[in-house]
Amino acid sequence: MKVALVSSLYEPLGYGGAERVAQDVAEGLAALGHELHVITLGRDAEAMEQRNGVQVHRLRLRNLYWPFPVARAGFPAKVAWHAVDAYNPAMGRELGRLLDRLRPEVVNTHNLAGFSAAAWREAARRGLPLVHTLHDHYLLCSYSTMFRDGRNCASPCLRCRAASAPRRALARHVDAVIGVSRYILERHRAAGLFARAHASVVAAALPPAAPRAEADAGPRALRIGFLGGLVPAKGADRLLEAYLALPAGKAELHVAGGGDPEFEAALRRRAGGRADVRWHGVVRSDEFLPALDLLVVPSRVHEAMGRVVLEAFRHGLPVVAARRGGLPELVPEAAGWLYEPDDGAQLPKILREIVAQPALLGERRAAALATGARADPRTVPEGYLAAYRAASDAAARAAIASR
Repeated sequence: MKVALVSSLYEPLGYGGAERVAQDVAEGLAALGHELHVITLGRDAEAMEQRNGVQVHRLRLRNLYWPFPVARAGFPAKVAWHAVDAYNPAMGRELGRLLDRLRPEVVNTHNLAGFSAAAWREAARRGLPLVHTLHDHYLLCSYSTMFRDGRNCASPCLRCRAASAPRRALARHVDAVIGVSRYILERHRAAGLFARAHASVVAAALPPAAPRAEADAGPRALRIGFLGGLVPAKGADRLLEAYLALPAGKAELHVAGGGDPEFEAALRRRAGGRADVRWHGVVRSDEFLPALDLLVVPSRVHEAMGRVVLEAFRHGLPVVAARRGGLPELVPEAAGWLYEPDDGAQLPKILREIVAQPALLGERRAAALATGARADPRTVPEGYLAAYRAASDAAARAAIASR
């Protein structure tokens, strides 16, 4: 099958879980013999390259500025950028020209920021079966998070409803929709999107990791880690506060990731230069996670999935996660802890208990490793191929009905 996979970012520009999922899908399908063309954004002129059996086509972003990962543009410029991204005809035309050259059998869109929902119209104009993968709240919220002023939004605000109107209208062109979690799929269907599309959940599944190294001999401080975006919605500030309240000398906090420079600077100031708070910057998960004893995912926002949890389980690493979005679907009680992030006492209490009783980690380490081992990476391309077939059948029926 010849597939055009559209994703805002792709390696090496990709930095988040959604981009890694898109890469897993593309490379997994290519390994099975399918012809994969990834269409993604670039900062310069159009370019093409091959990566791990996948043809990667980069189209220059046609908007006011490059926004990834966090733009330092002023408020008026950001408003204008999102207004253009509500429906970007320039990007639609560029994508349409490339689709005409490639002539794929199916189009699978992932994150669309930068392309906008114009991508759907271009696929529909050509009668191409269309599959969309839900990674976040982009179709409901201008900022993709449903999070504003430190709170989760129960429903889209007036500004977001206006900005998302083209996306809602054009969602009718989607023949099949994939959620990376049950949570994100049901939230969109409850909002009235994709009512007629074939729907499925295809969660990420990662291959086994290298065996975890044995713990250092002798007593040492507990290594607690954070790996994710350094932005308010991800909650690193709340983890830092909970950590600073722990007894001195019992633990270390390791912080990895990038994002908002001002937010990161505020975190560093709050840590006050303490030697037991280590800053690693942007790192590969396989280089960072094996050295930890515990991973904390303190998201304030409703995560669509939380791939970092799966990465932790690959290494037999127990997880403390906020009860937000799709995270509870990933963390069984035997392999970690869930807590209510709006209750400021719960996370500090869990960390105090773990520091006081490190044996609690040993009880969950085997369960975390077993949970990671049960995830079969072959289920991901299988799930996508099933959705592609369903989309193709739906498009064929629609074509017959229109004659």
